[in-house]
Amino acid sequence: MDTIKELYYGNINPYERDVKPDSETDQLAKLVLRLDTQLKESLNENEAETFGKLKDAWTELSCLNECTCFINGFKLGARLTAESLLSK
Repeated sequence: MDTIKELYYGNINPYERDVKPDSETDQLAKLVLRLDTQLKESLNENEAETFGKLKDAWTELSCLNECTCFINGFKLGARLTAESLLSK
């Protein structure tokens, strides 16, 4: 099956990433989780609600940014492919 069909049928997920144990990404994710837990434990109910809303907004902003980066990368790849096919 070609890549476009694989993408259509959901066999390719551009958001999936393998995180190797003890990598920089793994260590940072664990730090974020630990700090998030510590902060939530120290907040009152109103502060915790505000913090939850902040995290939701940050997640939405990050998703929009990732989408923009994906689109820009895809466009760049398409332009490079077109140029390589059209060049002499």
